[in-house]
Amino acid sequence: MSDFNQQWLARRASPSGMLACGLRGPDGKSFSHSLEGSCPAGKMDQILAQFEHVRSALFSDQLAPRWHTWAFEQGQIRYVQRPDGWLLGLVARSDSDAVRRLDALSQEFLTLEL
Repeated sequence: MSDFNQQWLARRASPSGMLACGLRGPDGKSFSHSLEGSCPAGKMDQILAQFEHVRSALFSDQLAPRWHTWAFEQGQIRYVQRPDGWLLGLVARSDSDAVRRLDALSQEFLTLEL
């Protein structure tokens, strides 16, 4: 994982209400950033690794949405899968700046040169 990727992720992890975020490359290597003890970086790495199993069980490559968002009472988990194999995972509190910025951040990730 390049320094650029890690720096991009760390800069985007700062909105109020962001609990954790992570990047997983096509090679399976990941880097996660945690802002709260309830969602440690190691847990985010595990979530990213398991997402591919969930996605492949639900969708084919031709019918997969641009991103997946699961909403819970106290927060949201967002996954953004790029065609080149990169995966972004975000965990944010409900009713926070971070939740309001999920769409813009997801779109930015889809257009990045990684």
